[in-house]
Amino acid sequence: MSLPLRIMQMTHQGDFGGSTNSITYLTGGLADRGHEVWLCCRRESLLYERFSGHDRVQLIPFEFGRSPLALSRSLAIARLAKERSIEIINSHASVDRHLTIMARRLFGGRFRLIHTRRNVPLSSGGRLQGQYYGFGTDRVIGVSAAVADGMIRGGLPSERVSVVHNGLPLERYDEVPNQKVAEARESLGIGEREIVIGVVARRKSQAELLRAMKGIDQEATLLFLGIDRDDDLEALRGELGLPHRVIYGGFRPDILPCYKLLTIYILPSIIEGFSLSILEAMALGLPVICTRAGGNPEAVEHGDNGFLFDPGDTEGLHRAIDQLLKDPDLRIRMGARSAEIVRRFHVNETIRKTEEVYRSTLNGRRHS
Repeated sequence: MSLPLRIMQMTHQGDFGGSTNSITYLTGGLADRGHEVWLCCRRESLLYERFSGHDRVQLIPFEFGRSPLALSRSLAIARLAKERSIEIINSHASVDRHLTIMARRLFGGRFRLIHTRRNVPLSSGGRLQGQYYGFGTDRVIGVSAAVADGMIRGGLPSERVSVVHNGLPLERYDEVPNQKVAEARESLGIGEREIVIGVVARRKSQAELLRAMKGIDQEATLLFLGIDRDDDLEALRGELGLPHRVIYGGFRPDILPCYKLLTIYILPSIIEGFSLSILEAMALGLPVICTRAGGNPEAVEHGDNGFLFDPGDTEGLHRAIDQLLKDPDLRIRMGARSAEIVRRFHVNETIRKTEEVYRSTLNGRRHS
């Protein structure tokens, strides 16, 4: 039996979004595996709320501020790690990446430092920034091969990069209570026979979906979950003369029943790391249409469990929607394949592989 590790998870974000869910699953899962786990985050964040009163995860409220160069905060991190004999700090967002590097390099932090990257890097730092991360970090975890490749192209040494896909606690998706589905249907005003095309995301190129719906003859309802009514999107819908109804569902803490209302799931985003919402749609047996951005092609196989299109290719998105709307049998086949493929992405594998990265980093070995 391997000895438990002393781990601190750290993020200055931690509000609504897929990354918050991923950090929640990882933090709780590591504690369940017997490790000593601390969570360092903002007191007002959703993450802090989720772990308040947790019997195995110890919370550390922290004010990150906005500047990644705040030396006093880097010093505070170094002291926190020393006081608790932390072996591993896993940071998850931009500000905490910089603060933890300085805690190591300027203030003698003796912990091993892991950075998790959740999006393909787009900053202008280039190879110099990649070398900075390589100098200051023991290992970078990319949540998809696309993210990892982006870091390597940016100058990070390949031996410092590991791929650990996001995952889901799939047992939660095996049975969504019918009563919850009925309540979601009633609250959103969706009929049982409606064809519903859904997007679960913050503002992520929903306008592309509206443009792609022009010329779609079959009546359908668009359900945008994660955003409230948007005047710009409504203006575009008017310009396009779309007959299709649009429902803005806003943020909903219990999102799973809403997926059960959908006929097709679409994610038209330009930037992705490895989308949890795609995995959720797959777990609930939906065909998926998404861009080839980031790690999307690592979950969606074109022509098998859905369709891929290039960001901005409105015609390609239009054709994929039209084909699925006209072919109910194809929707059923693709949805069934989604439910099979998603089994590769159980959160238990995410936790196990992350633990392997931690241990190999402590042991000074390369993990690929």
